Amino acid sequence: GGGIKFGMRASQGAIENFQIHPETYDPMIVTIGQTKPRGICGSGLISIVSELLDVGVLDPQGKFNQTLDHPRIREGEDRWEYVLAWDRDSMIGEDIVITEVDLDNLIRAKGAMYAGYQTLLESVGLTFNDLDRVILAGNFGSYIDLERAITIGLLPDIDRDRFFYIGNASMLGCQISLTDHKRFRERVAVRTLMTNMELSENPDFMNHYMAALFLPHTDMSLFPSAKK
Repeated sequence: GGGIKFGMRASQGAIENFQIHPETYDPMIVTIGQTKPRGICGSGLISIVSELLDVGVLDPQGKFNQTLDHPRIREGEDRWEYVLAWDRDSMIGEDIVITEVDLDNLIRAKGAMYAGYQTLLESVGLTFNDLDRVILAGNFGSYIDLERAITIGLLPDIDRDRFFYIGNASMLGCQISLTDHKRFRERVAVRTLMTNMELSENPDFMNHYMAALFLPHTDMSLFPSAKK
């Protein structure tokens, strides 16, 4: 939820899942702890943007469809916004919204991530389709909705069975290294092979970044699922 007006950590009251009626544009939200909403966490943000994009409330540039006559779609302090929860239904006593400024921040963040993946792969002569697996780690990786993350261009549109969730990867790595001497030696050897790439100094990264500032991407051939 970082960089979002009503962003928050994944704790009680955070919107973690979202669906929208395709005709009435009214939302159905799910919060952590099943309480009134207090804000939006990362997984909730992904589901909100994906759903709004799917039903046409949002366009691929992250702008709200101003031709839709609906009380939840309105002009606010931070440009146009969509009301997720009215003040009477929220824990904080004010409307909880997602704004176009929020969407700009999300698009920049996911664009940088996708461009980073692409640049690193190209530096070793690979593409997304060459990957055997994509490992998602950490608490966020455990709760992320794969299809929705692909819909907005946060993750590559490849076979879904290549994605694996492993939870707390750093803790798991420590545990394995401390209990298996052979694995520990392997990790020491791998450490010497690691290198650092300054993406900010790589012209390909900036080109990929600019291309990724779209939902899901300016090059829709990279996201065949989104074209269906």
